[in-house]
Amino acid sequence: MSEIENSEKHAASTKTRVLVVEDEADIRRILKDLLESQGFHVVDLASGHAILHQIELHRPDVLLVDQMMPGITGSEIIAHVRKDERHGGLPIIMVTGLSGEEDKVRVLNLGADDYVTKPFLPRELAARINALIRRTASREIAANSDPQELIRGDIRIELRSHRAFILGEEVQLTLTEFKILRELLRQVDHVLTREQLRERALESVNVTDRTIDVHMASLRKKMGAVGDIIETVRGVGYRLAR
Repeated sequence: MSEIENSEKHAASTKTRVLVVEDEADIRRILKDLLESQGFHVVDLASGHAILHQIELHRPDVLLVDQMMPGITGSEIIAHVRKDERHGGLPIIMVTGLSGEEDKVRVLNLGADDYVTKPFLPRELAARINALIRRTASREIAANSDPQELIRGDIRIELRSHRAFILGEEVQLTLTEFKILRELLRQVDHVLTREQLRERALESVNVTDRTIDVHMASLRKKMGAVGDIIETVRGVGYRLAR
């Protein structure tokens, strides 16, 4: 094999692999062409059925999934992936035609790491994928040095299993709510700005301050009487009181 062929083979093997799930053939083809034009290796599927088998087969770096699909929706696909021990941490971007604030919160609560709204520019989508890959790599490095759990008074969270306990009882948090609580526990009595929470918990800059506030209100409600420990610092952000 020539040096040129070897070089091309290596370049192909190091490309970011994107698994696209989109039921409409025209949109699927457009997404594939757009992503390949930005240097990604793309596998496209018309359905999310047997998604775990497809992930095992293609080993993607990122899953790009449309929300509105017949048979199995993007939400259901995300739920299947997040429950899987082997691939639950796979970075996922939701493609949606919805742009309302509550719609954005719902997408993130489903377990998506980020989202793009239609229509979008190729460079924007490529930038979001690359940013998500970088954040995922940073999380994996940090996870190796993280403790197994974080405890503050009546609050305890298990970092690996993403479980939260209040007053000894498990509380069902969304992934985003868990990440917000995790960041607050990591920096007790330190104010986290909404911008910091967007980057560290929602892992996206594509949300507004209102989105953070909606997540925080939901988290406090689920924490019951203990929720008052999360203090609002007007004009700045939030902190977990000592």
